[in-house]
Order: sequence, then C-alpha cells, then structure tokens
Amino acid sequence: MLKSFICSRLRQQGFITLALLTALSTAGLLAVTAPVLPYLLGFHPADLEHHPVYCTAQTPKIKPGEPIKVLDWNIQFLAGGYYPFWHSDFNLPLLTEGDIQKNLEGIVRVIREENPDIIQLQEVHRTHPLTFHKDQVKMLHGRLADILPCYSVGTYWKAHFIPSRYMTGQIEMSLVTMSRYRMDRATTETLPSTRRMRILVPFYPRHSLLETRFPLEGGGFFSTINTHLDAPTLGRGDMSGQVHTLLTRVTRWTERRRLWMLSGDFNILPPGFYDNLPENQKAHYTSYSPLTPFYQNFKGIPELNDVLGPNGHQWLTAYDLNPELDLVIDYIFHPHYIHSENSAVKHVPLDLSDHMPVITTLKLKPESQGLLSSIIKPQKTVEVRERSPDDKN
Repeated sequence: MLKSFICSRLRQQGFITLALLTALSTAGLLAVTAPVLPYLLGFHPADLEHHPVYCTAQTPKIKPGEPIKVLDWNIQFLAGGYYPFWHSDFNLPLLTEGDIQKNLEGIVRVIREENPDIIQLQEVHRTHPLTFHKDQVKMLHGRLADILPCYSVGTYWKAHFIPSRYMTGQIEMSLVTMSRYRMDRATTETLPSTRRMRILVPFYPRHSLLETRFPLEGGGFFSTINTHLDAPTLGRGDMSGQVHTLLTRVTRWTERRRLWMLSGDFNILPPGFYDNLPENQKAHYTSYSPLTPFYQNFKGIPELNDVLGPNGHQWLTAYDLNPELDLVIDYIFHPHYIHSENSAVKHVPLDLSDHMPVITTLKLKPESQGLLSSIIKPQKTVEVRERSPDDKN
C-alpha cells in the first residue's frame, strides 16, 4: 500500500520526486534509502504480461490466402532525424511541440501512402518530458483509425523518475501494433537485460517482444511479434540472451507449423554485411552476426542477396554516426511456408526518422491449428469508438 501511494504521487510530476531526493539528501538519509529507490521508482515488468487489444466493432478477420501488407518502422518517438539525447555530448536543439507535430504528420502520410494492413512500430512514447508527455499511441491512432482500427501496446520502458538532464519526470515507451484486421490476444515477454550494473536495470528500457494474435476466418490464427532489441553499439553487455529468446520462440512455432511473423529494430547487422560498414562504424559491431541462424532457417527481409548485391544501398534501413544511410538493422522474418512478395525498404527523408520502414506482403496458407486454438483462449477485446477531431492530440 505504501509503494502504491508513493508511486501514484511520483507519476504525477517529476519535481515531486526531485524534491523528495533533495530532502533525503539534506537529511543525510539518501545513502540509507538508495537501495530501495530502484524498487519504488523503476520498472519491474513480469516475465509475461497480458494486455487488452483495442478494436472498433465489426473489424474483419484475416482470410487465409489473401495478401496482407506489413510495414515495420522504428519511428524514434517522433523526434525526426537521429536524436541521441542520452549521449553526454548531446548538443542538438531541444524538440518543440511543432517538431513533434510535423514529424507525426510526415509519418502518418507515409503510412497512408503505403496503406498497409498491419504496422509494427517501435519507440513510441506514451509519456516523456522530452516529447511533452504526449501519448503518441493516441496521436497516431487518432489519425489512422479509419484504416487501422485495431491496436495493441506493450510497454518496455517505464520509470517514475530518472536523474538525467532530459528525463526528469515520468517516462513510458512502447511497442505498438496496429491492424485493419481483428486481434484477440496480446502479450509481452521481457527479454534478458544486457545491463552490467543490475541495480540500474529498473531505470532503463526492459527490451521485450509484443506478441499479437489474429484469428483467421475458418479457424486458426496468425501471430506477429514486434520487438526492439538493445544496442550493442553502446557498449552494453551480452546480446545473446535476447537473440536466443527470440530464436527459441519462432523455432518452436515453426516446428508446430504455426503462422507467424517477426519484425522490429534488432540493432544487429545481417550476416556478411560487416565489411560494408564505414570505418567509423566497425568498432561498434562484430563480424559474426547473431542473426545467422535466423537467415539459415527462416525467410528474412531484407534478403541477403539483396543486401550484399550490387543494389544493396536500396536495402539500407538506418543511420546514426554518419549523415547518410549505412546500416541494416531492421527486419521482417517469417517461416518458409508463408509466401512473401513485393518486399522493400522505403527510403523516406532522413529528417523524418533515423530508421526506414521495411515493407512486405504476406500470403498465409491455412494450417491445421485446432489444438493450439483450443488451448490459447482469446483475451478481452476493448471496443474503441470512432474518434472525433476533438479527440486527437
């Protein structure tokens, strides 16, 4: 009860927390209370969490065999171009509400031009001092609900207070999946942390996978995984635990002939790409790619023949240290018994995001999944009313 009371106050305004820490320091009690601060102020997700799915009434189910256009995109919290506010030498101008609005409209415009059936987004703020505590899920869905009425959300960074220059206050960042098709189940699984200082783990992103399930007409279901892995380029710990968790999940599904798709920002290069890196990037990556078993066992987009071929520049998905695209770290994977076509990386203006949308069209073949469908029960679906212009943030 005490924790709930304290946290409810800390959620409201970050300066209350700052005042509390100042008072504790003045009283000489900060050192005594420091061990419990991660528990009170940090993020402690369960290994597996269930979430509601949100849909408007009468949203159709997927028909096996019909084309499903998928778009995956790390939208970098609507900040526009590469915006590393966490770096100690960060010196870019602070974002304005006008910047956020301009980037929102640009990203919505791209999504509408592509007209996908399912989108999977990473780095979507629900609240953050840097982005004026705007709920970007509501901002995006308010402008896309007519074509993508259903959505699921999985939070992977949440804290009531972080003693950092641009993060004084409550923060929350999520994975988001939106669809024109009905969803009936959403869960997040927390991936192993790469942080070496365990006491700080609750204050940093708890990288996760968001699984969303789509029922099929005639029975069975299609599952998507939306993920954002940690960044080994920042000198953090071992990434193998996160990669292994993903690989184990989709390998098990493939052995059972489940219909699935995995997409997201992996922060990992594809096999054979290391030698293509600019010299100033090579210190941040290894020549061996942990994604090798993914490409050996599943269909990967971008395909290796495309990435390593003469037109490989068309398949670059991201940039950071250099002012041009030079990385491939965003992917879509699916089993070989699902057909994909018309795959592409859409190169949008670099001031819209530091990642590019990865796009493909899937065709699902109906599989016998009656046993699995009877075991895994649908969760509550929350009906979302149609929004008026006044509802949009």
